[in-house]
Amino acid sequence: MEEGEVWAYFPPGAPAGYRQLRVCQVPDGEDFARLTWQVCGVCRRGLVRKIRVAERWQRRGYGSRMMMRALRDCETYTWTTTKQSEYGESFFAALAAATGIDFSPDSRACDHMRAARGAAHGESRREPPQPYDSPGEPRWSHRDGLGC
Repeated sequence: MEEGEVWAYFPPGAPAGYRQLRVCQVPDGEDFARLTWQVCGVCRRGLVRKIRVAERWQRRGYGSRMMMRALRDCETYTWTTTKQSEYGESFFAALAAATGIDFSPDSRACDHMRAARGAAHGESRREPPQPYDSPGEPRWSHRDGLGC
């Protein structure tokens, strides 16, 4: 964790609703990294709606660490993403290679996810940052410019 950052988790307001993880800079509270996703336990499906890391904060493992949080307890689900930029495509290709989870870009939301689209988030809570596997190193490396 960088000095002066806060990780905030916004749980879904309805089953299969949107979840969000934000990494914010203290004291201004502006987020510089954000992940929005949905998970349906009934259909065993996960959908990454949006992931972004501000340019200044890229290549420090934030995208990878946020995704590890999203995958927690859902590693065996079928995961898809929305259409990604070229940079996002290479990030998800590296993530798939590292985790063995295919992140298809065809955005397959189930009926439960579609029904929950308009639901508000639950109340946010601070959360400890997703740790690196070993001190100072992300779980997988993007030294070739493949990730956030």
